[in-house]
Amino acid sequence: MKNLFLVILSLISFHSYAQNKPVAILPFELKSDNRIYVKCRVNQSDTLTFLFDTGAGAMVINESILGKKLNLVLDSSANNMGSNGESKIKASTHNKLSFGNIDVDKVTYLAIPYGDAPFDGVFGNNLMKKYIIEINYHKKLIYFYNVKNYVLNATAYDKFDLKFVMGVPTISASLSIDSAQIKGTFEMDTGGDSGLIIADYFSKNNHLKEKVKQVATAGSIGSDGTKTETSIVIVPEITLGTKSFYRIPSLLSGAQSGVLGSGQLAGIFGNAFLKRFDVILDLQHNQLYLKPNDYLYTPYYEFLVK
Repeated sequence: MKNLFLVILSLISFHSYAQNKPVAILPFELKSDNRIYVKCRVNQSDTLTFLFDTGAGAMVINESILGKKLNLVLDSSANNMGSNGESKIKASTHNKLSFGNIDVDKVTYLAIPYGDAPFDGVFGNNLMKKYIIEINYHKKLIYFYNVKNYVLNATAYDKFDLKFVMGVPTISASLSIDSAQIKGTFEMDTGGDSGLIIADYFSKNNHLKEKVKQVATAGSIGSDGTKTETSIVIVPEITLGTKSFYRIPSLLSGAQSGVLGSGQLAGIFGNAFLKRFDVILDLQHNQLYLKPNDYLYTPYYEFLVK
């Protein structure tokens, strides 16, 4: 009877594992700007490079490639809310997206003038919501699973509740400065190249500029094309759930519009921070799972390495 019991347990374990067969596996490139780039096709196009961006609520085409790499009929318009500002843009409806072995029909693409950006389009979270997604930064692979039969095995991960604010997934976190815990709501943005960007209102309300050390300045650009100058400071400690992270270089945003200027977000965790974890995304059920990986202790900026 004991042997039979062990066999049954083994079969249950095997069955649970077998259910997690991905519907697509998508290789990606993690470039020096810390962001995830994948290969897709639009309609009958050749292969295009897409930025895999949880902080984008829609599919996007870089308007600069139209007529060169891709022909689209711009038959609609939409408002685009970027991290730094908002703009009115053109859109193209009823298109196809192909990635891995998946074809998605009736896709709308917003046309945004990114100029000579290193990507042809943006893979937004509106499509990510259709799947359970695992991002493995060590293997440079993204796994897409069917939501209905995915069996979660996340014992090595920390679980976080997500909340969508202004169309982007957010998480609760706190900054520890001068022995005080300052809580806020932060966007989780794989399309951002920074570690942490702190919204201007949050910074001013908590007098962060007077309390933290500035080490440099930098420029940033949102999806609407708005450019802003920011200060790079060192935040002594950031806490997510039960985990704390120390001496995080962070940008103090000066944006007065867009997501960062809305007053609804304390800031944005970009992929320079998120790449330090293997990720399970369940955007249908507003769940995020993080597990530290080999990037955890790599530097954020080379000029800060002594």
